[in-house]
Amino acid sequence: MDPRISKQRTALVLDQPFFGALALRLAVVEDPSCETFWTDSERVGYNPTYLASVSDLEVRGVLAHEVLHVANGHCWRMGDRDPDLWNDACDHAINPILKSAGFILPAGALIDPRFSGMAAEEIYSILAQEARKREKGKKDGGKTDGQPGDKSGGQSGGNTPPQSANGANTPNATPSPKSAPSCGEVRQYRGDDKPLKEAEWKVAVLQAAKAAQMRGGLPGGLQAMVGQAVEPIVDWRSILHRFAQQVSPTDYSFAMPNRRYLHLGLYLPALHEPAVGDAVFVRDSSGSVFDETQAQFDAEILAVNDSLRPRRLIVMDCDVRVTQVQIFERGDPIDLLPVRGGGGTAFIEPFARVAQEGIDPAFLVYLTDMDGRFPDEAPGFPVLWASTTPLRRAKQAPFGEMMEVIC
Repeated sequence: MDPRISKQRTALVLDQPFFGALALRLAVVEDPSCETFWTDSERVGYNPTYLASVSDLEVRGVLAHEVLHVANGHCWRMGDRDPDLWNDACDHAINPILKSAGFILPAGALIDPRFSGMAAEEIYSILAQEARKREKGKKDGGKTDGQPGDKSGGQSGGNTPPQSANGANTPNATPSPKSAPSCGEVRQYRGDDKPLKEAEWKVAVLQAAKAAQMRGGLPGGLQAMVGQAVEPIVDWRSILHRFAQQVSPTDYSFAMPNRRYLHLGLYLPALHEPAVGDAVFVRDSSGSVFDETQAQFDAEILAVNDSLRPRRLIVMDCDVRVTQVQIFERGDPIDLLPVRGGGGTAFIEPFARVAQEGIDPAFLVYLTDMDGRFPDEAPGFPVLWASTTPLRRAKQAPFGEMMEVIC
């Protein structure tokens, strides 16, 4: 280990016990092939040339930067996202916390006030959406195609490269110029024991936080981060499918006996699943729900429809008004049209349409950022709000259940 890294890691243990305790869990390796620093939750790699170009206090900041990547679970949550864009999103998520804790980061560290308090997944969606708009603007001769009601601001918060580190094209990012390298790269853990490793780090983060609190060395921003980092992550898709199944009628009936036991002379009831009514899904078309989230939501609409086979599948788009309605009878081929709209946000008209047009929903699922006007009265059917804003910050619905959709 380079003596400068050893010295700054010791300084973390003495001056910033939360970071110091976690830094000791990471082996340090020299890696001239990388641009700056990196971590994969087991090691911290560094380029000696880059190390020589930054000050001692910046070395300490970069070590804390890598620790915070792991503490936030960034080494396990990338999924199929573009690695470079994911790295930028993760940097935006943690660098403000490091700054508020008093660390000094190298020049060019990504910090954008727009992303304050956001998770890396939220930031990634915004950066990817903005990258697509820039690319579309280039194809259209320099014009951007921002929709009314778009809350992204239309400005890039940092480097948004079109390809992953290995050069593979990805669907969630589009070309943009390569900016200065990140002061510390986050890499995905590739071991077979990923769930175990993630659980071990959550325990370590809690223990480090408690030890730092006893020494009076855990700033408020870190306290909030620790609480979020150790929260159990529940896949919103499983919540959606469980909700749809639970509100669908099932019962046992003697009308069609269980044939498995007839040969034994036993006349037992069979599980009877009457036809599910209308499955209604509403997509917020104001521009505040990003394209990749809409695409994943559409995929789950199809999956729920295949699973439940409702009488009808009804998909509405709504900003302030309902802008598009698609109705599919059971057995119809389903090809969902792109979301149509682009205005403000209000949640009233879809519920009014259901009442006015005699729709009989088994349930209604509404995908939105929760920033809009709600109906004054609760409907007489189950409602699930699929919030693209984390529930800790989302406006609370006056009725129905809520789940967090972070893609």
